[in-house]
Amino acid sequence: MAEYITEQKKLLSDFLTRHCDQAFSVEELAEQMSAEFNKKIPGKSTLYRLITRMVEEGIVKRFVKGNSRHFVYQIVAGEHCHSHLHMKCVECGKLLHLDEDLSHELLAKIRMGSNFSVSEESTVLFGECYDCNKRKGEL
Repeated sequence: MAEYITEQKKLLSDFLTRHCDQAFSVEELAEQMSAEFNKKIPGKSTLYRLITRMVEEGIVKRFVKGNSRHFVYQIVAGEHCHSHLHMKCVECGKLLHLDEDLSHELLAKIRMGSNFSVSEESTVLFGECYDCNKRKGEL
């Protein structure tokens, strides 16, 4: 059965797609969507419901923010996101896509070396991105 896409879900999806390299808490989503759109945005309770559904559908990934109990959410870039590994910056929250060939090479080495098969779609490597390393003077 086809799912009806509400105007609120479309608005949220469009916002997340335009900011696909950023992760947001629900509070940040409400603030930034309000600032970006002139029309009325969904309330926080609706955003919580929509974002939870989008996580369940695999459209959005949920991450713990730093060492807190707060979550941030980031849209995944469609079907091709299931064919490579991701890297998550623990400083700024960016979700980066590891090159597909490098992902396959790394996964093949893991499989050969340990006879262990890694799930690409649910594996995220945590570290710091180039910009954060540069800002800290580590590059």
